[in-house]
Amino acid sequence: MTYSVKQFFGAIIAAIIVAGAAGYFMGKSSVAPSQTNGAAQTNSSGLGSSAGTSFILGKNAIAVEDQAPGNQVTISTAVFGEGGGWVAIHEDREGKPGNILGAQVFPAGETRDGFVDLLRPTVRGVYYAMLHRDDGDRQFDHAKDAPITDNTGSVIMMRFVVGDEASEAL
Repeated sequence: MTYSVKQFFGAIIAAIIVAGAAGYFMGKSSVAPSQTNGAAQTNSSGLGSSAGTSFILGKNAIAVEDQAPGNQVTISTAVFGEGGGWVAIHEDREGKPGNILGAQVFPAGETRDGFVDLLRPTVRGVYYAMLHRDDGDRQFDHAKDAPITDNTGSVIMMRFVVGDEASEAL
């Protein structure tokens, strides 16, 4: 049995459409969001969907987009394992995280569109959003609430740029 070129390409196109539709429906979350800390939260397995290439899949993860200067940093997605934790915003010091400008506690699970209030406004430059453990007292203390590391021992953090326009790259 032979197929015409028209039938062959028709089958290929149909397969692409079916695969695309399946991917769309499989990618939708069935978990209903709730409000926490002024942010939409979903209590999922901690394996959230990706926000570009800036998101690390796993039990603990952070995603932050480049943004304009201000008194607050918007956190696209924060994922914490059991007990939740802190997102701390660090200044850049010679290409590495430096002083902490502010920290906000987040619950366990996935939180989208959260924020961290800062002690002083950001200016043009590089910053880091870093995940920290909570020692159980719900009071941020950088000496007690240590940075969270992944299974390779690397600190879970996200570098982002503050500029006059959110999409500006330095």
